[in-house]
Amino acid sequence: MSRFPCSLISTTILYISLALGAVLSHRDIQDHGRAAGLESRQAPGVISTQNFVRRAWHASAVAGNYLYIEGGEFSYKTGNFITYQYSSATLSIDLSQDWRNDSVLLHTTSKPQGAPVLSSPAFAYDEQNDIFYSGFAGRVSDFGDAPQPPPMSLWSFKPDGTGGGTWKREIGNSDPAFDHLTRPVRGYQAYGRDAALSLGGVSTYQTSPTTEQVEDDIPLAGLLGLNMTTKTFTNSSAKSFNAGQNGVLGQMHYVPSFGPNGFFAIMGGTTVPDDTDSYIGFGNIWVYEPVTNIWYNQTATGNIPQKRKEFCTAGLNSTSGTYEIFLYGGEKGNLGPDAVPFDEIFILTLPAFRWLKVDYPPQHPRLGHTCNAVGGSQVMSIGGIDANPNIYVNAFFDDIRKSTFNTSVDPFAQGLGIFDMTTLTWADHYTANAPPYEQSDLVKKFYADNPQNGSQFTTPGLQSLFQTTHFSQ
Repeated sequence: MSRFPCSLISTTILYISLALGAVLSHRDIQDHGRAAGLESRQAPGVISTQNFVRRAWHASAVAGNYLYIEGGEFSYKTGNFITYQYSSATLSIDLSQDWRNDSVLLHTTSKPQGAPVLSSPAFAYDEQNDIFYSGFAGRVSDFGDAPQPPPMSLWSFKPDGTGGGTWKREIGNSDPAFDHLTRPVRGYQAYGRDAALSLGGVSTYQTSPTTEQVEDDIPLAGLLGLNMTTKTFTNSSAKSFNAGQNGVLGQMHYVPSFGPNGFFAIMGGTTVPDDTDSYIGFGNIWVYEPVTNIWYNQTATGNIPQKRKEFCTAGLNSTSGTYEIFLYGGEKGNLGPDAVPFDEIFILTLPAFRWLKVDYPPQHPRLGHTCNAVGGSQVMSIGGIDANPNIYVNAFFDDIRKSTFNTSVDPFAQGLGIFDMTTLTWADHYTANAPPYEQSDLVKKFYADNPQNGSQFTTPGLQSLFQTTHFSQ
């Protein structure tokens, strides 16, 4: 087995490889894992609070009274050792009951043979038909038995209303629908109405059998779309995004409150290859209208976040007719103390396209996490590896990767933190049936000082989009 000390490689290039998942070959991972006593099996992903350490690279979504967590990787204590595994089950948390993160019950649903077991997976929810779709984006894990990447396919997960559900193959890998499609990973993923989208991303040796032998990440341009009603795929141009360049590790967020069909807001991330100059700033927000296939590029103002990747977003309708997008965490290519300042929260308020920063001291930087609006003013942060690990330079690559999973137990028990968008504070508990979200004083002050909303739309078309609104009275 060939291994190289990281001291021979620049720290920046090293961590770029870590963040993008360009890790050792499957054979290297398997041999090293067995030598360290890792179990060569898949694991469901539910660990006791006393033994839980970290969770990352999963997907999460709310359906009805449950939040579902799909795929990803996790670490936990086994005696004096740390075990690293990938999750082979679909987890859920009941949102109809109050709970604390140190005693919350996680429900587990097993998968049938052949169902996708992926990290950074697509997990798109069709609210009208109450069904999830997965399998068409993501990668296999390096942990456990390091499985081989499955062929492209489309699977559904039908919730049963009690936290469980049923997985079903919808389109097999031999279907002509996949003849000209490549499974992406690290793209900008989101879903809304009947559309599930993945913008950009890369193809790697971990994404499909046809790319298992590639050594370098292959940038993917364009927009992969799934119509969840017809179960058909499209692959369209995205030349209007980022001057036609590839994008990875940013966020796409569906905003249902404006426009006839809502729209997708795309922000942050970086391009491939990943270097200091390739990060995408937050002073521009791309807006994509899925029905008309029209792109807009809107300038954002205010306290603009520092460029970053691997952050999370979530969004809430306010009782004042605005929509606030919560942005949390991420990093800019360096582990260690340089990552600590990225433990911060920003709010992008619409329609003003104004960035506001939440004031609190950074302590626990994270990446590889997800965020979801879970009722009232509450946003839940799920998982995330430690961006300030004990080992982050001058060490073997796989040791650095594991260090992000073992340096510290997540300060949020079970990796679950609740942020209140009205009080702008963190909590260790969830409140069911919370009242509707009201703007924080921070947001209220901005609109009080800017009665015209402060928005200067870049095009008449985008301004027209915001004339149609969808807010509950």
